[in-house]
Amino acid sequence: MPYILRLITVAFVAVFAENTIFARAMGTSTLIIVSRSRKNILGFGVCVSYITSVTGVLSFFIDKYILGGENELSYIYRPFVYILTLGIVYVITLLCLWKFFYKTFGNIKKYVHISAFNCAVLGAMFLNSKYCTTLPEYFFHGLGIGLGFLFAVYMTAIVYDRLYSREAPYCFRGYPLLLIYIGILSMAFSGLINYQLTY
Repeated sequence: MPYILRLITVAFVAVFAENTIFARAMGTSTLIIVSRSRKNILGFGVCVSYITSVTGVLSFFIDKYILGGENELSYIYRPFVYILTLGIVYVITLLCLWKFFYKTFGNIKKYVHISAFNCAVLGAMFLNSKYCTTLPEYFFHGLGIGLGFLFAVYMTAIVYDRLYSREAPYCFRGYPLLLIYIGILSMAFSGLINYQLTY
């Protein structure tokens, strides 16, 4: 039972404390694009969570068996191996969707494109290798990062119209106010959990 609680804690830390947007600003440009339309949020969130979970599991095997732990060569080759792995997951996902969901493939593929090539997904693989040691931890941390990204997109989407409304001062309207909003949320989350980044 304590190990299950640890896995749940790992996921919650990835959602809130290590949130890719509010703690590390990874994937902010994708967040801005997706938050424009609320109908895309769920599909995008499911796709990001799927990709971060799958690449989390794969990064466990990469870290343990291919890169072989912490040494100078692993730091050099790790980005290339992770990007190659992400590309393979992207292609296999598209092929499976095309094969089994052909009728809805046109609607689904846009989520895969935006989700797979997102710096938050690549950053999730690096964070997994830094903080996780076992396969379930890699999976739950990856899933938590995907859900945390969905949470950040939702938090932005619910105020998106107000940030671009005519009631906002002209010099702040739109993108500047959106960045200020994300910055305030980042400070609020950091203060709420009294958390300091390790680097």
